[in-house]
Amino acid sequence: MPKQGSHTTTLRIMETSDVHGQLLSYDYFAQAEQPGMGLLATAELIQQARAEQPLHVLIENGDLIQGSALTDWAVAEFPITSSTHPVIRLLNALQYDVANLGNHEFNFGLDYLAHTYRDAEFPVISSNLNLLQNAPDELHQRLRKIGWVKREVTTDAGQSIPLEIAVIGVLPPQIMQWDQQHLEHQVTVNDMLTSAQAAALQAREQGADVVVLAAHTGMPKDTANPENKEQTGWLLAGISDIDAILLGHQHEIFPGTEVYDLLPEVDSSKGTVRGVPAVQPGVYGSHLGLIDLQLTYDFAEQRWQVSDFVVESRPVTEQGATNPRLLELVADAHQATLQFVEQPVGQTAQPLSYKTARWRPSSAVQFVQRAQAWQAEQLIKANDLPSLPLLSAAAPFDAAYAAEESATHIAAGEITRGAIGDLYRYPNTLDVVKVNGAQLRAWLERSAESFTSVANLDEGDPSCWELIDRDVPHYNFDTILGVSYAIDVRKAVGQRIVELSYAGQVVSDDQEFYVATNNYRANGGGNFPHLDGQTVVARGADMLADVLLGYIGSLPERRYTKDLEQHWKVIGIGCGGRI
Repeated sequence: MPKQGSHTTTLRIMETSDVHGQLLSYDYFAQAEQPGMGLLATAELIQQARAEQPLHVLIENGDLIQGSALTDWAVAEFPITSSTHPVIRLLNALQYDVANLGNHEFNFGLDYLAHTYRDAEFPVISSNLNLLQNAPDELHQRLRKIGWVKREVTTDAGQSIPLEIAVIGVLPPQIMQWDQQHLEHQVTVNDMLTSAQAAALQAREQGADVVVLAAHTGMPKDTANPENKEQTGWLLAGISDIDAILLGHQHEIFPGTEVYDLLPEVDSSKGTVRGVPAVQPGVYGSHLGLIDLQLTYDFAEQRWQVSDFVVESRPVTEQGATNPRLLELVADAHQATLQFVEQPVGQTAQPLSYKTARWRPSSAVQFVQRAQAWQAEQLIKANDLPSLPLLSAAAPFDAAYAAEESATHIAAGEITRGAIGDLYRYPNTLDVVKVNGAQLRAWLERSAESFTSVANLDEGDPSCWELIDRDVPHYNFDTILGVSYAIDVRKAVGQRIVELSYAGQVVSDDQEFYVATNNYRANGGGNFPHLDGQTVVARGADMLADVLLGYIGSLPERRYTKDLEQHWKVIGIGCGGRI
């Protein structure tokens, strides 16, 4: 090997993140092809990207095994203790090098997580997750703080230079709140920044030439303030020992979005955060994240350095998946899922729709609220809690922002398992919180922030759709069944809830209530005031989709017949009569 000179090569880092079990370009709820999504479609990009750059590494960045009808089927019916999970089977076939865990990996408990990744042919990592002694043995055996990828680079002269790539991973510590019932006394989670700093330093000390941070987190949106306990990507970019950051969790596309532009030192065209190359590949396999690091090896110093980089978030094509070998790998799971979602579970006397749930009462939301209240009553009795009025809070998951958009709609008649999955797409469980009237009002005021100020609208009588703040996701618009109230959009944020009453009487600040809600909301999800886990008085163990199944099974002839309650309204304008 020469004593001086250098050699330059390109290392391609490929990322998938937030696939959420979406393997095919298919919507099981709509029962239709859905181009532009699915890991099998992303696989076409992976094959293309590998052909373009022979020196490469493929990394999965979390939220992989939850979020689709296929993964719902896997949880309910797949023999996970004895067979390889279809998602892992596909990742093995695609020859992933490392997989970082995301927050949704924990939704089904640590035993399910351990069984799922048991057959993974790649390291599974999390640098800020600590397993306690009573965590599953398989998880102790499988989980690593650092994932190592070893490569050999051959020069034109035929010389071989080793390249040691260390992949470190972090996930939101909030999993200890969101999935407390699964994680308490089995794991602890450190903050992302401190853990990533320590892991990166350790990787360098152990000889890493390149350190890649797979961070299942994003960055604060539409703000210049980079401080955020859940979205710490900007802070992580300040770690001196890392060469590239893979982001996720927020389902954004970076480079290619403007939501981070107010943050200092973020270049949304070049794909850098504080000078570090960074990428985020959207959701459901819609994009493949690519970071090409130009590496130069100094023969005199015998070390690699990053000399340049290019970042791209490459979208899948509408052609979708074409690889017959990969299609065959998931064919059985696909057919089983089709049968799974068609299983009848009951009847509804009225349509259940989320379409207009962002600005008027929704039959679908109220179905969920009544199911939650049904289980909450059992939990209150089982926990021998004193009698208080019981309310129920829920948000729409697949509503619309405009009249021309589609949304979840279940026609009157038969309800299938697929319809239940469409109504409740998240693996939340039920919590019962105890709040007073002032806290209840603050909860509703937070939801009322979902409406645009009338002062920001055009003159005249606008459409109700124009009131919706599109920056607020549907799942953060809670309505609460059991009380009546109005949202006055003419008023300032924080002063919009008026006419709040229970059983015909004005709600006082010290009046106490139980509220049935999901564990995500009860434990801090969405940053609603007074909902930080401290007000929880009872917890359910079943996923809310199963609660909905139990509720409809409890009804006479499994038939839902409740009428829509017009218990809240938007006031201040007439909505132009255009709905």
